[in-house]
Amino acid sequence: MTAEPASSNDTSTVGKNEQTTALLSHEAAAKNLNQAKSPGLEGKLTPTLLLSMIFAVMSSFQFGFHIGCLNAPESLITKWIEVNHKEMGGAPKDPEEFKFLFGVIVGLFAFGGIFGGFFSGAVADKFGRKKGLLLINIPILIATLLMGLAKYVGIYYFLFIGRFLIGISCGLASGLAPMYLCEIASVNYRGLFGSLNQLFVTIAILFSQILGLPYIFGSENFWPFILLFSLVPMTIQLLLSPLALESPKYDLIIKNNSVTATSSLRKLRGCENVEAELDTLRSEAEEARRYQKVKMSDLFKGDLRWPMTIAIVMMLSQQFSGINAAMFYSTEIFKSAGLKGNAPVYATIGMGLVNVIQTVISTWLVDHPKFGRRSLHLIGLIGMFFTSIAIVGSLSLQKSDASPDIKQIGSYGAIAFVLLFVISFATGPGGIPWFFVSEIFSSSARGPASGISCLVNWFASFLVGVSFKVVESLLGTYTFLIFTTCLGIFILFTYKFVPETKGKTVDEIKVEMDKMK
Repeated sequence: MTAEPASSNDTSTVGKNEQTTALLSHEAAAKNLNQAKSPGLEGKLTPTLLLSMIFAVMSSFQFGFHIGCLNAPESLITKWIEVNHKEMGGAPKDPEEFKFLFGVIVGLFAFGGIFGGFFSGAVADKFGRKKGLLLINIPILIATLLMGLAKYVGIYYFLFIGRFLIGISCGLASGLAPMYLCEIASVNYRGLFGSLNQLFVTIAILFSQILGLPYIFGSENFWPFILLFSLVPMTIQLLLSPLALESPKYDLIIKNNSVTATSSLRKLRGCENVEAELDTLRSEAEEARRYQKVKMSDLFKGDLRWPMTIAIVMMLSQQFSGINAAMFYSTEIFKSAGLKGNAPVYATIGMGLVNVIQTVISTWLVDHPKFGRRSLHLIGLIGMFFTSIAIVGSLSLQKSDASPDIKQIGSYGAIAFVLLFVISFATGPGGIPWFFVSEIFSSSARGPASGISCLVNWFASFLVGVSFKVVESLLGTYTFLIFTTCLGIFILFTYKFVPETKGKTVDEIKVEMDKMK
């Protein structure tokens, strides 16, 4: 059935047919865009494309940096908060209360991300992908100065405000950066560019942990410089902004500016003949103009409801896998495993290095003929399921009344299985959900779908961040079994309902989703 265009007098919400059109976009355009062997659509890695990519991943770097930057200096910051609280004339508190305050500071990052993620789609459509990424730097600058100077002005409350603001910024970045990267890439680099967001997140996590080493900035006097380092990627992004281009898809479909879109596409592809790609964008733009704009509420109606459900579950599978519990509190996990002195910090850095290496491998595998989005995601979830059980077993053994030799086996086992847990996460759940949304929705629905997906992701991250220590105090080493249960549910859902999107048109994905219901 063909949907009738919305008349000028029709002010109702998008109906079933319009929702179908929003999901499928224009069939011919989708098929053209996904024909990787078409010489008219294949591109090369031009200087302009690479500079635009580096411009975007600086926001991804900020995201990852602030996931890990408080990990190594946790005890230093907690101790300073306690001292500063007394200096400010605060009422005496139990040392455990200051640990709780540090946990709140950690959690405010995800709480701010809820708001940033929710508005990421609206910002992308209102200001553009590139300008949206630039605007993120305003709250980043304010937050960095507040957090980095808190110790020197003697006001620990600045850490709370700054952490919330940086969360808003990273929430926006989590929606804008993957969208921008996917839209500037040619079809033969779409999977690669879609994975670069997560790659730079993992690189930044590792880098933040290295900065936290005692002989770099992980000392009583220099830990604020870890937080001030955010100014570096911000400066790089601002310097690259004149060289980076706006997404041609945004210029043509959202702004209806064919001249700018054509010029940008020629520079990004490094050739004058971009008509084949322009034709697909024009078809999608024409289709989008014929129908009413998709609102967030429309994503839970008709034919858009099921792909939105899949997108939400994909995001939940990332956060409720237990990875943020491992990242936020990795140093403590290694201490619980029996490591002494600075060994937990070095073990955490090793975990970050493993994360980066496996993410690089996954970036290559995501478009490999023998793999794909669905298979890598499923492999990662299964790996996390079994290693989470092994982590619990190893930590329980280490804390048991067994002989020292047996307890040492438990300690080494916990370290090994945490690393395998991270490898499994980086294989699929780490990066795939972020760009999966862009592959199952067309441009007319991508903005609001991205906003809802990011909101869910950040809210789940917030819940894990604020509840992990409380649950850990009740369940101890068995805490990870909660994530094991969630992983089992996500494995079943992915196997039964999540389609493979590699090399497929939006129309083909829709058909497969209908078959798997």
